[in-house]
Amino acid sequence: MKNCEVKGCNQLGQRHHIVFRSQGGLDFKLNYKYLCPAHHTGNESPHKKKEIDLRYKREMQMELLSLFFEDTYSLPQIIELIGEDKKNLEKKFRKVLNTAGLYKREDIVRALMGGRTY
Repeated sequence: MKNCEVKGCNQLGQRHHIVFRSQGGLDFKLNYKYLCPAHHTGNESPHKKKEIDLRYKREMQMELLSLFFEDTYSLPQIIELIGEDKKNLEKKFRKVLNTAGLYKREDIVRALMGGRTY
């Protein structure tokens, strides 16, 4: 268990999916934020305030853009960079456009963001 990531909060955090599984989010480190119960599901949470949800999504998107700085990547490279299960990523990228097994940076980020960009 980790501490809540909200500045000034020292409570233990619960794992929050930034891109919810229902939105196509996967289980990988960059898609998690640890939030105490109040910051996870309370009135000042991404589940109750759209602006907080969008801020977390934009932060994640920027981290992905920093991580994927080359123009193209193969699926094994994507797996290595984000540490996701090979089977889950193969399924996620089955419908993502690629050229000779190489995926464009923008398409990778969009897929990992649940099919959207923010």
